[in-house]
Amino acid sequence: MKVTKKTYILSAIALLVVVSGYLFIKYTINIKDKSEEAPARELKSVFAVPVDAIAVYVFNSPLTIEDSYFNQKSFFSKFINRDNPLYRFVNKINFLAKSEAAFKYISSSDAITSVHYSAKSEVSLLFCLTLGKEQNAQLLSEKLLEEAEGVSERKFNGAVLYSVKGVDFTIYKGFLIASTSAILTESSVRHLNSATSVMDNPDFARVSKGTVFNDNILFVNHQNLGKLFSGLVTGKYLGYADFASKLSSWSVAEGEFEENSYLFKGEFLNFKGVGNFTSAFSGMTGVDSRAFEILPFNTFISVSMPVTNFDSYLFAYRGYRELNKRLNPEVNDKGREWFLSLNPQEVTIASIPYGSNLEWVSLIRMGKQSGVKKFFSSLFSRSTEELKDSVRKFEHRSVLKEVFGSIFDSCREESYCIKGDWMIIGPSDLVTEFSKGKFLNFTMENFIDQTPVAGKIDFKGSPLSIIMNATGMQDSVVSFFKPLLRKDVENVLKQANLEFASFRLIPEDGKIKYELLLYAQQVDKLPSPKVMESGKPAGWEKDSVVKVPAGPFEVKNFNNGETEYLIQLPNFKLQLADKDKKGIWTVPFTTPIRGYVEQVDMFGNGKLQMLFASGNQLFLLDRLGRFVNPYPKRVKELVLIGPKIFKTGEKGEFSIMLLHTDNTLRLYDKECRPFDAWIDITTKETIKAFPELIKAGKNRYWVLRTVLKTRIYTINGIEVTRELKRFELLPNTPVKVVSENEVIVKVTGNKNYKLNLETGETKKVK
Repeated sequence: MKVTKKTYILSAIALLVVVSGYLFIKYTINIKDKSEEAPARELKSVFAVPVDAIAVYVFNSPLTIEDSYFNQKSFFSKFINRDNPLYRFVNKINFLAKSEAAFKYISSSDAITSVHYSAKSEVSLLFCLTLGKEQNAQLLSEKLLEEAEGVSERKFNGAVLYSVKGVDFTIYKGFLIASTSAILTESSVRHLNSATSVMDNPDFARVSKGTVFNDNILFVNHQNLGKLFSGLVTGKYLGYADFASKLSSWSVAEGEFEENSYLFKGEFLNFKGVGNFTSAFSGMTGVDSRAFEILPFNTFISVSMPVTNFDSYLFAYRGYRELNKRLNPEVNDKGREWFLSLNPQEVTIASIPYGSNLEWVSLIRMGKQSGVKKFFSSLFSRSTEELKDSVRKFEHRSVLKEVFGSIFDSCREESYCIKGDWMIIGPSDLVTEFSKGKFLNFTMENFIDQTPVAGKIDFKGSPLSIIMNATGMQDSVVSFFKPLLRKDVENVLKQANLEFASFRLIPEDGKIKYELLLYAQQVDKLPSPKVMESGKPAGWEKDSVVKVPAGPFEVKNFNNGETEYLIQLPNFKLQLADKDKKGIWTVPFTTPIRGYVEQVDMFGNGKLQMLFASGNQLFLLDRLGRFVNPYPKRVKELVLIGPKIFKTGEKGEFSIMLLHTDNTLRLYDKECRPFDAWIDITTKETIKAFPELIKAGKNRYWVLRTVLKTRIYTINGIEVTRELKRFELLPNTPVKVVSENEVIVKVTGNKNYKLNLETGETKKVK
């Protein structure tokens, strides 16, 4: 799926706490009762936090972190690297607090985890624990160092710093301070000596002064978010840090956590007036968003603004754009006039998987026009009724960008149509699909209503709401992060098949409050649309991108049975690696492998070679890194993906299947010669994967699935399902062999039929 950079200006907002949570996710339980609530400024541990903190997460006890933050029942706790030295260090502190009476006082000490920019493009955590000067620091130090190997000790500005198992810590002036960054631990010591801390940041002091603390509270300094971005996200998305830093001055939130969800309820504090984006919503009243009633079920990102008074909002937002020197007054005035003439009730921009890309559409929900406006509009243009469902050229390009900001620049404003109360603007092909009502068959609202997240997503009365449906889009989320972090993020996200992030603003009593929900769960079955009469999903003609796996490719060591990997390095060289992915040997190669490495016993001696393709050639490589004759073999067409090995003979003979760049599947013998009896398999839609080989009686059949339907072919490539006229096999149909020549399949209309593979005849299964 191709993703435009603009996609991530919204992902950055929806994932703001996800990114922070990658470092200090926390699952809490209420320990203190309301009588014990206190202002955050009374928590002593904040005085050990350096002034440059990007974020500060306050806990009422380190045991809260253990009981919840590290709780393996919580899905998001999977992001924690349990080999991380700081994780092990905090665990040891909590073990002492629970197991030894001398350290019981630790369980009632407030703790802080803060995020700092510690070096070039590096973000680190600082852990601070209030101990009190009366406690025996020496005894605690000895216990933390007990049985540790390779301990080093040094003095720094009056403090004794210990380096042990990847953590630098000290107990100084009544605080336990620890970090994996020695620079950060030393910074905290310097701040204690100079009696300065994050409390000397006037904005933080102002925020914390009025904040009531229960058991967890998260402070985020939006003005420093650029540093967080530089430490976590890949370079090409760093530009969006500027918007995140102007979203607000600070935000403060408290978390509510369940096994599959994190809900943060908080407030934006805007100390820069119109210089903070969310200040434009002050005093705004929202209405219920209805965009989900018309957007397709697989919409990736949707940003909606259902506002009761757009005139007031646009005036306030104009001040934000003017201050940031992004305003063209004349163009803005004309655009605003056109937009308000539609009597807008809601404006939405959404990113939708269409074909092989993510395409953007803009949607405007229009209210009823006054009689006077209707009269004059009818003089100059066709009436709204005449325009309904027709696709026309959009004449007001870049207007929405000028009125609402650069996010609307993502949309290719080619055409528009009117569908019900909605004006839909975007690429002509996609707008045509909306005009035909293709997406109304199964909308985003329908999808959400059939999932466990239904009771948790709420956009009622919010003037700004954002939703990201990462279901099936995990690759797009993963690519947001730096390469060093991607594998860890990917490993967690792939453990769930239903994933959402939602955000909404809630202006209330002169404040700008917000809610951010993160949800992930592995469900037995995802909701899916009923098959339409045509059986063809929207945009199938453009769905032409085939994902070519990049490896590492798993292989087996035929000597001992252990797993090994063939890895193609960035310079295209090939490396064999052991089960821990440590290199064994490397050989030169100059072109990319086409997604598959198969092992074959080419010479029937029990030794396996690695068979792979590149360009229009197939190569054979043995376990010692030697290219084996009689390969390489050249085929006529370029290989898109392959080879895929199938055992087509009774005595272990194998055949090679390749998917070529002309959308053709072809079967070859082990000498890479096409079989004489083979008929090439091709379809009007893009083939993206190899077929499955099944056996019915004495015969074998190919089962090929595409985005449109399932087809069944004989072993020689003759289509069995070609003559089915009344219906088609569903793309996800099971194929159950019930006799020597019959299978049961699911067809259009979700009905089961028995298909005779020799005659093509069908019979409905009761």
